[in-house]
Amino acid sequence: MPLWSDIRYDLNVMQSISGSEQHRHGRARSRGRPRDRRIDDAVLRATVELLEEIGYGRLTIPLVAARAGSTPPAVYRRWPTKIELVYEAAFPTPPSTELPLTGDVESAVRTLIQASVALFSAPAVHSAWSGLMAELPSEPGLSARLLGRQQDSTYLLLQHFLDEAAAEGRAQEGIDARVLVDMIGGTVLMALANERTVDDAWIDQSTALIARGLAR
Repeated sequence: MPLWSDIRYDLNVMQSISGSEQHRHGRARSRGRPRDRRIDDAVLRATVELLEEIGYGRLTIPLVAARAGSTPPAVYRRWPTKIELVYEAAFPTPPSTELPLTGDVESAVRTLIQASVALFSAPAVHSAWSGLMAELPSEPGLSARLLGRQQDSTYLLLQHFLDEAAAEGRAQEGIDARVLVDMIGGTVLMALANERTVDDAWIDQSTALIARGLAR
């Protein structure tokens, strides 16, 4: 499931789509009228607002369209399902930038944990998460497709950092970036679900536990 974006996952590294998909979608759009990004932005903004105000369960495409000053057909042309709309709104895809992971492995782990806490503590994400978890299993393959749009470049950058750390003797060899991300995201989600006090002490302890597992 989602990593972490805009923040909204403070890593600010997600690319909009893989290169082949960009080419394919670009050709498809060139045959018709170009999409109006103002409508896209208004719909995504309205979705976030409604997630915070009424939650995932009560959110509907017509409500989003009305809030955005658009129409349901215009929304459906962009996002065929409510799941896809909420996913993109809650986990936006900002321009690709450098993954802010530098220095030792422990500092990198702390950065990832802090970004995850910021992401999953955001009201819209908190509201969206439970609804997405309930509905995504009914759409086999959708989660992987949505995830691939946002996280491929992030995984590659993180994997490069881990491989480099291993080559320099600062981490174990063969650590999978996806496993590390799953571990951090799952830890944060479970802590928030159990209403733990996710303060600096919690972050320090979690960082130490995960970093020790990565150490050579």
